[in-house]
Amino acid sequence: MTAFPHLMSPITIGSLTVRNRIVSSAHLTELSQEDRPTQRMIDYHAARAAGGVGLIITESMSVHPTSRQEHNVVSLWDEGIAPWIRQLTEVVHRHGARIFCQLHHAGRQQEAHYTQLAPWAPSPLMCPMHREVPHAMTKAEIAEVVEAFAACAGRVVRAGYDGVEVHFAHGYLIQQFLSPWSNKRTDEYGGSFENRLRFGREILRAIRARVPEAVVGIRINGDEFVDGGLSQRELQEMAVVLAREQIDYIGLSAGIHYMPHVTIPPMSAPLGLFVYFAAELRERVAIPVIASHRIKDVYQAEEILASGQADLVAMTRAQIADPELAQKVREGRPEDIRPCLGCMEGCIGRVRLGWPISCVVNAQVGREAELAIAPAKTRRKAAVVGGGPAGMEAARVLRLRGHEVDLYEEEPELGGQLRYAARLPLREEFFELPRWQARQLEKLGVRIFLKSRFTPALVAEHGYEAVIVATGAVYGSPTTVYSDQVPHLNVIEGVELAGVEGKSALIVERDWHNKGLHLAEKYAREGATRVVILTEEVDTAADLDSANKFSTFQRLRSLRVRWLSHGRVSRFVGRDAYLDHEGMEVVIPDVDVVVVVEKPVAEDSLARELAERHPGLEVRVVGGAYSPRRALDAVHDGFRAALCV
Repeated sequence: MTAFPHLMSPITIGSLTVRNRIVSSAHLTELSQEDRPTQRMIDYHAARAAGGVGLIITESMSVHPTSRQEHNVVSLWDEGIAPWIRQLTEVVHRHGARIFCQLHHAGRQQEAHYTQLAPWAPSPLMCPMHREVPHAMTKAEIAEVVEAFAACAGRVVRAGYDGVEVHFAHGYLIQQFLSPWSNKRTDEYGGSFENRLRFGREILRAIRARVPEAVVGIRINGDEFVDGGLSQRELQEMAVVLAREQIDYIGLSAGIHYMPHVTIPPMSAPLGLFVYFAAELRERVAIPVIASHRIKDVYQAEEILASGQADLVAMTRAQIADPELAQKVREGRPEDIRPCLGCMEGCIGRVRLGWPISCVVNAQVGREAELAIAPAKTRRKAAVVGGGPAGMEAARVLRLRGHEVDLYEEEPELGGQLRYAARLPLREEFFELPRWQARQLEKLGVRIFLKSRFTPALVAEHGYEAVIVATGAVYGSPTTVYSDQVPHLNVIEGVELAGVEGKSALIVERDWHNKGLHLAEKYAREGATRVVILTEEVDTAADLDSANKFSTFQRLRSLRVRWLSHGRVSRFVGRDAYLDHEGMEVVIPDVDVVVVVEKPVAEDSLARELAERHPGLEVRVVGGAYSPRRALDAVHDGFRAALCV
């Protein structure tokens, strides 16, 4: 018997049987082009269907020309879309999964430059995120959108979708009608509870009339988390009423579009933080309920189902990281599931910039066909030098392709710089990646030599035919020292610094990303009396994704950490730092330590030695040794290099 009897049991939704309780919920991929699904999008979902998922709900697709919150969004209102989406549904069905289509209208939560049309909304209230004032919909326009939802439902079901999910959440158009925070109408679509529900109920009734045999569900918030908005109690009452509209399931979510740390919680959020929404609603409705948000561990997912808190679990980011998650559960090897880190760097961090979806731990995401792992034509003996994420990924893929692989690491522990990242507050999950990689290398039979320095002489001694250099990047002494009376540390020294209680720290951030923020949080939590982050850029951590930045800034405010953008150190007088902050002088007295957070320098000396000593040897340089970047780049470098050997 499987150790996951609830997770792997089938379930009936409406008249449809789904093979297990694992859901890949709707999430943007940016893999469509010119309003159409691409082959990359089809391959992406096909990989998850082949990996055993029970139900795929494809990303929000636009039902009307006035709705397009991203530029790579499928336009269902175009009648010519059917052949394109039929290819998607056919391949998902071929692998045994079920597939629903999320129907969506963004309302005011979009930028007009995507559509070159004014956004539509129940009331002319400015969108708090995009700062545009929408057009208040007339009754005729309301009827037009109701018909658009129904027409698109019919179109996708005829093209092979098993059902549709209507987007009632995240502050989009239907929720804008539901919420008194965004709906100030005085006609029959505003004011009372019944009136604010009217638009959504009309949509559901029109859809059910158009597709009487298909599954119809909704995704609705458990809480809006907005002052003056809908509370959990009010939304639960709405969900109970909507459950009577001949719908077949309810998926729970939270928050609105301009609160990314709520709608898509980052690594710092607790696992399963919103399961209680599903648990409480499930007591009041007779249709299946889907729990979601930070459900990444299959043991936790099993417990959610076994305890009756939900009927299905959305493990969406977990299946971005490992599309074979369900298959590995079914085969009794959950330890082989590649972990989602919750870092959001490759998924939502890229999608919010309009770039195709990716993943720190999985280089194949969005490129499943292009980066398929195939057996090597000729088996070779290869050395990988460096046990960080790039080196371990290279060793893993080399071994999967059939090569004989030895890995050398000078340190006594694998993990590279992720060892330091995982020591920062609420960043412990970063170490799940090297822990998983090390476990896979052991299972695959890669020989690992710790505390071992690789030299060019070992090439001939062991008969290596290829070497992948993953020696990383190094932080030297800070390039700028402002005062010889105050210690100046690089970021690694800053992480290792102990005894900050009662001290004052100045962090000069030149990295653009998150190191300075999380180092400041570490010091504040350890009792530093004053922590100041300074950057010359327009913003601290300028390229950090919005969800991580929002939640981190909230914590830093509560810890009384101060950050100054557009600033620089003018001078030190003794231990007092004089800062120029946008033309104003700010004095930070009695600074005990300065940490200068800079980009590291590639450590590629071994690659140069190998090229000189063994000119005919195949040498590939990856990760920080090639160019100091991020963990995503390191893993992807190692993966791609291994495909070429």
